[in-house]
Amino acid sequence: MSDTVLARADECGLQRRDAWRRRVTLALVAGGMFMAVLDTTIVNVALPALRASLGATVSGLAWIVDAYTLTFAALILAGGVASDRFGAKTVYLAGLAAFVAASAACGLAPSVGALVAARFAQGAGAALFLPASLAIVRATFDDAQERARAIATWALVASAAAAIGPVLGGLLVDSFGWRSAFLVNLPTGAVAFAGALVSVRQAARSTSVRRFDWGGQFSSAAALGALCFAAIELPTRGPRSPEVVAASLLFAACVAALVFFERRSREPMVPLAWFRNRIFLAMNAAGTLVYVGYFGLLFNLSLYLHGALGMNAKATGFALLPMAASLSFGNLLSGKLHARLGAARLMTIGLAAAAVSAPLMAALFSWAVPRPFIYASMAVFGAGTALSVPPMIATVLEQVPAELAGVASGLLNALRQAGSLVGVALAGAVTMLAAHLSVSLCVVSAVGGAAYAAAAMLAHAFGAERGTQ
Repeated sequence: MSDTVLARADECGLQRRDAWRRRVTLALVAGGMFMAVLDTTIVNVALPALRASLGATVSGLAWIVDAYTLTFAALILAGGVASDRFGAKTVYLAGLAAFVAASAACGLAPSVGALVAARFAQGAGAALFLPASLAIVRATFDDAQERARAIATWALVASAAAAIGPVLGGLLVDSFGWRSAFLVNLPTGAVAFAGALVSVRQAARSTSVRRFDWGGQFSSAAALGALCFAAIELPTRGPRSPEVVAASLLFAACVAALVFFERRSREPMVPLAWFRNRIFLAMNAAGTLVYVGYFGLLFNLSLYLHGALGMNAKATGFALLPMAASLSFGNLLSGKLHARLGAARLMTIGLAAAAVSAPLMAALFSWAVPRPFIYASMAVFGAGTALSVPPMIATVLEQVPAELAGVASGLLNALRQAGSLVGVALAGAVTMLAAHLSVSLCVVSAVGGAAYAAAAMLAHAFGAERGTQ
């Protein structure tokens, strides 16, 4: 056999091994991201069990959900900067290790306070490894078409995690108790960590790493924390309580400090000039409103299905499946309709459909109509939500320079997570104040529908301004 043939055989072998390594890398980092997204939804099905086992109040349940979201939202931009500065693989492994350790602490928590503290740590770990996982995907796939397909797969795994979360949570909680909803992350996380340690290559660090904006980071995190505390504790402590008043004042002071730091920073966390772009501002506001409506309704609906209809955790998970599964379907459909309808029209249609279906869903529950009609309204709500998300992200990224797309994406994710924590806090407040769960469901669904309607109007106004309707 000639040397040329041997060389070609060796080259083909190297190409096959390299292709295999890329696929393994994608599977590993997508698996880590799957856990991060899963933990935003899986815990909702466990809320009744947590209430019974730990004696959690409604505000305590809201803290269990929001603690994760709070640190996730507050630190995700910092996670992106850390990935650039210290290397994506290093930050991914550190964040994943913290996430898995915090998941173990969640599963072993003896009290509500301990569980909330562990959820804070979980969110911090997710905020580190989630941006790093996307950076690893970008660095692993050199070919533009392969990279696009890999990122699409990465995004599809996220929507699949959101869809699977309630069902998996219901099966685990009903079979093994609420602690299993957190402990399931241990074997998955251990495999992802070991595999990434061996298979993932360290990407070259950026030669133009931005300085870390400490003032902006601390002030934004403190503002989110103060807002979350005031919203969750307001119904229990009252609007005149010293704690709620202090939290409200702290929120206002931190927002002012954030503007002060960002105006004077040479390398701000988020360039303030972006907020003079009305399209950029409208799309971020719409994303925040969508998460207020979706996660507030998901929180309240989980309590309603158990408390008012007597469903166990498994039945609750399957009852939520139409809403969750339609998210994946809507994401796929959105990609096909985007070019045909345009971003603005697609967002407006999806958001308007969700705005109508949210209060309709609550009405159908209260009228005790056959379940298929209720599940159909839930599916429309989920699909309408999903139709709006990809064009919303694409529109935000169109408004910023290509080299700052990661920062813009991180900001959109942070604001959407902030919306979810506000939505859960509001839903918890309504549940505590309402006389019955059916009343709270109607109120929360009406608020959610109003949030979606406002987002739809923003999308329509953006379309009129761009002339794309």
